[in-house]
Amino acid sequence: MTLNPAFRWVLVLTVLVCTVLLCLGIGEEWINPFAANGQDAVILWELRWPRLLIAFSVGGLLALAGAWFQVLLGNPLAEPYVLGVAGSASVGAVAGLMIYPESAVVMSIGAFAGAWLGISIVMAFSHLGSGRMLLAGVVLAAFWSALLSLLLALLPKSGLGLAFSWMMGDLSHSDLPIPLLLLSWIVALGCGLLLSRSLDALLLGERHAEALGVEVKKQRNRLLLLASAVTAIAVTAAGTIGFVGLVVPHLMRLMFGSLHRAVLPASAIGGGILLMLADSVARTIVAPSELPVGVLTAMLGVPVFLFLLLRRS
Repeated sequence: MTLNPAFRWVLVLTVLVCTVLLCLGIGEEWINPFAANGQDAVILWELRWPRLLIAFSVGGLLALAGAWFQVLLGNPLAEPYVLGVAGSASVGAVAGLMIYPESAVVMSIGAFAGAWLGISIVMAFSHLGSGRMLLAGVVLAAFWSALLSLLLALLPKSGLGLAFSWMMGDLSHSDLPIPLLLLSWIVALGCGLLLSRSLDALLLGERHAEALGVEVKKQRNRLLLLASAVTAIAVTAAGTIGFVGLVVPHLMRLMFGSLHRAVLPASAIGGGILLMLADSVARTIVAPSELPVGVLTAMLGVPVFLFLLLRRS
């Protein structure tokens, strides 16, 4: 039985509300969000709530970027880190730690600068088409990985813990203001909706898109810049968190079809839901210690990736 589109949206929003309430409550000790007072209220609204907002924003940004990269590269298995942006951001973060080994702020500044360096290099290959641009991204990712290994070998021991935590995905060290992350989520979704018709046309192929009046080269450049910028913000805020941008757009296309005016807002919400759940599990499963959230998303994403790869073949 086919679900009514309105019912699908009600379902997504219901899951969002339930996820927020669940993730607010769970932790080393369960706290009822409706009856919290005193110290419990401080834990709920000053510790867990800000972290939930970070997870929601970053997850939504990664999912949006994933949906855009899949259209941009003509590859349904593409995700935000496929062009090496995460690798260049990691290099920038570790380079910052070499200057100030224990400064999360300097690490975030370095990550953002490194991400934009990677974006600038990828943009230089944008005129070669999606196939060669993807190949360039793979080669660049290998280069950034080698450079990162060199920097880690030279990094003072006092900065290694922070570096490895960030590289595996960690929301606890985010220094980007939460209002900035939420604003980025809103702006990214708004830009995506403005480009939704062009995205739908590009799904049909460049020739069909041109026949429909889309300026393919200009739109591809806009899309690449937007997707890379969104990835840079997400990586700077939370480190390397893979597979959210791969899994969520696929799930939303199964639920809402291929039209991006529905897929993009659903992905922005769905990515937030997934990362909120993953982060809540990461901070509670071995409490009082924490697991890197990137490890959990990888454990979920790798089987889904292999399934999609087999299905596609």
